[in-house]
Amino acid sequence: MQSLQWEAFVDALAELPPKQRDVFVKHEMEGMSFEDIARESGEKINTLLSRKRYAVLALRKMLAPYQEDWRE
Repeated sequence: MQSLQWEAFVDALAELPPKQRDVFVKHEMEGMSFEDIARESGEKINTLLSRKRYAVLALRKMLAPYQEDWRE
């Protein structure tokens, strides 16, 4: 089951716009702070926060059909 969850997550992540995916991966998966991402990318922190928010909302929507199965 865990393998299927990971596969669904990776597929959903691949569907995100590149800038949203990039900030999500760097913050959530690589553990970078928004300050470090801003420094590296040259983007404002608020821009990065917005991109991450949109990424999370999109991932929730894409993964919603799987949530009931994952609870069991």
